[in-house]
Amino acid sequence: MLVLNEKFLVGRYKKAFRVKSSKGRPVERMFKLMLKSGLLDGLLTCKDLPQGSVPVLIIKDDEVELPSINRCFGTNALLKRAVQKYKLNKLALFAPACMFDGLNKTQYFGIGCNWTRTAVALKVGFLCLGALTERALVAETTHLTGRPQKVKRFFYDGGGFFYQLEDGREIPVKLEVHHRYALTACKYCLNMASKGTDITCVSLREVGEELFIVRSERGWYTLAQLQKLSPDELSFKGVKDNEMRNLVTLLKEKMLLNVGEIIERIELGLPVPKWSDNKLRKFYRLWNSVEDTNLEEEVF
Repeated sequence: MLVLNEKFLVGRYKKAFRVKSSKGRPVERMFKLMLKSGLLDGLLTCKDLPQGSVPVLIIKDDEVELPSINRCFGTNALLKRAVQKYKLNKLALFAPACMFDGLNKTQYFGIGCNWTRTAVALKVGFLCLGALTERALVAETTHLTGRPQKVKRFFYDGGGFFYQLEDGREIPVKLEVHHRYALTACKYCLNMASKGTDITCVSLREVGEELFIVRSERGWYTLAQLQKLSPDELSFKGVKDNEMRNLVTLLKEKMLLNVGEIIERIELGLPVPKWSDNKLRKFYRLWNSVEDTNLEEEVF
């Protein structure tokens, strides 16, 4: 049977840090420093507006504003414009794992790879337990509190998932409830920790603190360059074992909900968004197998 351990849930990484900044979110500060110093010439992400989330291309450090609500759609729609119109060749992306699935196809599978292969300098994903539309977010907060609420940001703390409301209150989010209101495709995702990126960012209770899970040499080199250029801007401290265990426990709880959805649809013979028949068969065999499997070679 497929084991839902840290290797599968979080993926391979070099080191995890608790990062602090006195000037807002550490990941925002990181991108501002990189744009200002010339390590980047553009950032693709989304921006929160009253009517919803919209994709944006940021080229100035004073314009950096990252999404703080669990919705981020259409980021790759601006990729062609950034590369071909604005001639940017040191781009960064900040988005959930599903956005990087699309990016990786353009880079490595022949779909426009001639103009995106070398244009992306850094991939930063954020931990995502399922994205929501604006209407779904209102419905979810109504379910949790009994009345519609406006959400300011989401964060993780002590193995739990929370919303901070615009009135300052913090409410815990039950994963069973969140799973019910998440986008349909998010219910079949097995990469909530953004495996395949350079750095995974995990938002914490304090706005000025985040977890950085450094996965690649490029991610490691980027943080080393920032420390060299601006040693006082960001402080790094190794993550304690219990913090990673809490994260793994949270991911496992949500993963079991997703796996339940996948298995049910396989057994009913129903299609699953984003999954091909071959992937479904391979996953089903792994999930029901009693043999040891090299999880690092299995990608879903």
